[in-house]
Amino acid sequence: MENSAPSLFASFLPLILMSLLMAIPAHLLAKEKGRNVTKWTILALIPIVNFACIWFFIGASNLKLERKIDDLALRLQSQSDKK
Repeated sequence: MENSAPSLFASFLPLILMSLLMAIPAHLLAKEKGRNVTKWTILALIPIVNFACIWFFIGASNLKLERKIDDLALRLQSQSDKK
């Protein structure tokens, strides 16, 4: 019985390390794309879900850039309305 505990931990160690390694890029991508950083970092720590998180960020739009584009569009529209 004593021998099973270390082997159980050793069997989950690669999964834990992979989850930690997936959480780092998810954290950085969430910050870069203007998403909820805490939520996406926690989701990236969950095995199997973390792969879905990374795939989501590959295709997700950048909310920060979208806000800037919307702001520029409003400025252009207000300038054209003044003329």
